[in-house]
Amino acid sequence: MRFEKAQIVRSLSGHDSGELFCVMDTDGERLLLADGKRRRVNSPKRKNIKHVTFVGSWEHPTLEKVRAGQPIGDKELRVVLAQLRDKMEV
Repeated sequence: MRFEKAQIVRSLSGHDSGELFCVMDTDGERLLLADGKRRRVNSPKRKNIKHVTFVGSWEHPTLEKVRAGQPIGDKELRVVLAQLRDKMEV
């Protein structure tokens, strides 16, 4: 699968296994991931694409900013991921 900016993925391995992340950018075989908490928008985590699974692409104003390359804050990203996590649990 080809990953793109603003997609939501779940980590499959490592100490962050099971956590949701937003794809901030791609770097060859690696993704730059942020969750706004442990991995901030300004210092995203580099993770191999083999170690994540695609969760979805949602329409949300904050994710549209990511797609457009506009800056977002950590709190904005945390709110989006929390909303998506709540939708998934229902």
